[in-house]
Amino acid sequence: MNRSDCFKIYNILVAVLLLFLNGCVGASEERTDGFSIFYLNKDETTVVERPFEPSAQKPEERIEECIRALSEMPSDVEIRNPIRDTSVKSYIYSDEGIVNLDFDSGYFQAGRIGEILRRAAIVRTLCQIDGVEGVRFFVDGAELVDDSLVPVGIMTADMFINNDGRQINTYEKTTITLYFADKSGSSLIRTAENVAYSSNISMERIVLEQLIRGPLSAGRYYATMPANVSILSVTTKDSTCYVNLSNAFLTKAGNVTDEVVLYSIVDSLTELPNINRVQIMIDGETEISFGEHSYLNTPLERNLDIVL
Repeated sequence: MNRSDCFKIYNILVAVLLLFLNGCVGASEERTDGFSIFYLNKDETTVVERPFEPSAQKPEERIEECIRALSEMPSDVEIRNPIRDTSVKSYIYSDEGIVNLDFDSGYFQAGRIGEILRRAAIVRTLCQIDGVEGVRFFVDGAELVDDSLVPVGIMTADMFINNDGRQINTYEKTTITLYFADKSGSSLIRTAENVAYSSNISMERIVLEQLIRGPLSAGRYYATMPANVSILSVTTKDSTCYVNLSNAFLTKAGNVTDEVVLYSIVDSLTELPNINRVQIMIDGETEISFGEHSYLNTPLERNLDIVL
């Protein structure tokens, strides 16, 4: 299963936006404003919510009550509890309103997609509690990291909600075309990769995340960017994709040429049907020279001349 999704998190909001929905996706029950426990459907393909009336009043006691509810097998056979195959060894509720959950090693028994959905259900449940500003996961005392070994950090409910308020509930699978460097670093090689991704994330971001992560097949394909590059934003308008990257992009990955670096991005993104050109920015700036001969002040179009 590909390592996606979901998802590199570097700039996390500290404040929780509490959204109460009139209706829910999938198998959720209709509910009025109130508290919910978030579960997974029995196939672990979506997050669903069920009304819940907590009895505890203090944040610490309500956290414990919710952890217990998230761990118990529900009577409804159509849903599954998100905390299973593992247990919460301990938790700390900090003065800053952060809930630090420490799971045992069974946490990793869930597949990648299942892990993200379970995490979403837990975070969205706990972030409803007054006084809880975010949740951080640990496994056997070590902070949870993503596929690039970057700490996931503090998670909030709004990380798992679309801009229009819809839940990040489902994952889809697709095949994308990527261009990585050859061994010499002077040419590109075209490859197709299967990815599973959150249905609320744009394909442009998915492509960029996979390029930064690097190729799955070692030995033939080589990364064109450092793994610590952050995607600050990516939008498409009038067939031009505007890619804003962190300044870590300016550090070369190995012996890859400037041209190969730039066109690995451009050629990969222009494989998407809605993109003809790519404007690359660094920290929002375009008046930047990249290497000795390349500049970022104009959009770049597809270039297959350097593709083997």
